[in-house]
Amino acid sequence: MIFMIFLPPMDTDKHRLPSREHAFSPFFNLRSSAFICGSIFLSIFFITVPAFAAPVTEDPLERQVLDIAKDLRCAVCQNQPISESNADLARDMRNIVREQIQAGKSREEIINYFVERYGDYVLLNPPTRGPGAVVWLAPLALLLVVGISGFVFLRHRLKPSLPPVPKLSSEDTARVRAARKQNRA
Repeated sequence: MIFMIFLPPMDTDKHRLPSREHAFSPFFNLRSSAFICGSIFLSIFFITVPAFAAPVTEDPLERQVLDIAKDLRCAVCQNQPISESNADLARDMRNIVREQIQAGKSREEIINYFVERYGDYVLLNPPTRGPGAVVWLAPLALLLVVGISGFVFLRHRLKPSLPPVPKLSSEDTARVRAARKQNRA
């Protein structure tokens, strides 16, 4: 019912304009004035409210935690960093990162702490040594195998076809006709 004030005046017949008597009636002017005032008020409200919003402040400790957490994989989730995961284990891992930063440990020390407990699996970007090298080299090897296979296949496919059949000599043609006559008889 409150929003009824902000609605423009309506006429029962949608195809004709309001009559002059209706346009000068006190109720018509009241609704029009209320609509215009309400529109101005809402416009000013939506323009000025963001100006009074508090600036967003970011905790530098939390920024460091998220920077390290984006490189660590959640052991429970599938390929999701602990910075984005809502799993209990990811929350605990973020708390451990926060505690170790407060203790003064470096980024490498914190990452090594998790690698010692979970192995290289905990890193979103696995190292290029040991078993991690397979992850980096397998796509290249697969691409090489597919490329060589495609080259061999296309080369075999593009070999010239068999030479054309030579024309039969008159002797051979006569023998073929004789063989056909024997088979029909």
